Amino acid sequence: MSFKKSILLSLLAVAMISLLGCVGSESSVAPNRDNFIYRGHDFGPDRDMAFQQGVMDGCKTSDGNYTKNHTAYETDESYHIGWEDGRLHCKGVSAQ
Repeated sequence: MSFKKSILLSLLAVAMISLLGCVGSESSVAPNRDNFIYRGHDFGPDRDMAFQQGVMDGCKTSDGNYTKNHTAYETDESYHIGWEDGRLHCKGVSAQ
């Protein structure tokens, strides 16, 4: 390998390592004060009441107290997503 290639690869490696230091993890970013936070989990901004109720019911379910509004779960997408997210987050598994 030539000297120029070695220098170029070294500089590229240093640049990549430097840039990785600029990328924060999700947990290192301060939550927006408008986000819906429940039991220490940040569920993000713009969460309607149906989503919030779904999260609370999903969390209760993950604690062993099965709680679900079956009508809302089947007919309201926001409640459905909130219930699933709440159940998974409160179990300690991150929903994607």
